[in-house]
Order: sequence, then C-alpha cells, then structure tokens
Amino acid sequence: MTFYHLKYCSREQLCIRGYNAEMKKSEQTKAKLVKAVINLINKGKKISVASVSKEANTAYGSFYRYFNNLDEIHEAAILNWVLERAEQLDRELSKEKSNLYKIYYGWYIAIDLYKDVYTANWLIEHPASINEAWVQTHPITFGWLQEAIKKKEEPGLNNENLRHFQMSSSYVHWTYQNALRELIRGRKSIHVYLDLMNSINFLNLPRKTHQKYLKKVADSV
Repeated sequence: MTFYHLKYCSREQLCIRGYNAEMKKSEQTKAKLVKAVINLINKGKKISVASVSKEANTAYGSFYRYFNNLDEIHEAAILNWVLERAEQLDRELSKEKSNLYKIYYGWYIAIDLYKDVYTANWLIEHPASINEAWVQTHPITFGWLQEAIKKKEEPGLNNENLRHFQMSSSYVHWTYQNALRELIRGRKSIHVYLDLMNSINFLNLPRKTHQKYLKKVADSV
C-alpha cells in the first residue's frame, strides 16, 4: 500500500499540509521554525515568536516571512508531526499481513504518541489543527481498508464498512480530545484506547470481530 503524497520528512524536507518536497535553500528557515515549535513543546517551554526564533536560531523578523501568526505555525507543526509519524508507522507495519490490524493498531499509536502532558495539552489547545492532520492521514486508512475488503480478510467485509468509516471518522476525531484529557489525568494509553474503541465501532464490524482486533492490539503492547 502506498502513501500517495506522504513520505518520510528528513532534515532537508518539510511536511506542510500533506505535501513533502525537497526544500530549496530558502525553505530551510521555515522548516527550522516548525521544528523549533516541536522542540519547545517537548521541553514544556512557552511558545512565542521570540522563543521560536531563538530555538530555531533565526532572526526575529524571519518568522513573519513564513507565518502570519502563531496559530499558523502551530498548525504546520502538528501536521508535520502527525504525517511524519504516519509514514514511520507504515514502514513499521510493512510486513504485517492483516490490513484490519494495521488500522486498529494505528489508532492505538495515535493515542500513545501524544501521552506526555506537554504534547496532549498542546493538541487540546489546537483541536482544529489536529483534526485537519487526521484528515490528511485518511488515504492511509482507506488504503488499508480497501485492501482488507479486496482480500476478504473477514466474512461480510465490504464497501459498506468503508462508507461507515467515512461517516464515523469525524466523530472519532472529536472524541479524540477527550482521550487526550484522559491521558493528562494519568490513565494508560491502552486503557484510553480500549474505552474509545469500545464506545464507537468505527468500522462497523461484528462485535466479536471488533473485540478480536482490540484484544490483538492490547496483547501486542
């Protein structure tokens, strides 16, 4: 399964709004600014134009050549982070034969990836940006699900399951905000994941089948 326009973002590349391209020299400053935001979040530091510019080792005025405000760079950083991890996950699961398992495990990673307090709070404060990032990963999940249907990985699996996922995915995205809050309260990622997945059967699989994949994920972590 291919990632369409998604590919690994190296130091010389930039992921903005789902598009990755080899950067020209003039784009390197923009990439450094985006990376600086992620570094500051990981350190629990306050995000400001001054702090981002200092972390990126760029001139203060350079920020406004690429971003109108902090909201824009937050969106770029979140999207960059999510797409980069999505590409890494695809490589990790390249030898996994079950496409349905890839989907279930991928949603666990989507929760576990942001379990630290600084990152979880960051995403809660920018719900529209994280939702947009998840939308950009839909081709990945759609590709896995289409392959599962094609290979008849489960009895009765068909395009209705794909339609159901398209319909339910937006609700899952908004429920994700509550999952982040549960992580901040100190709950383990797997427990938050199981609660979320039990509350919404996002692929509309038979309950027994749904539980089978949840158990497989729980057993693997």
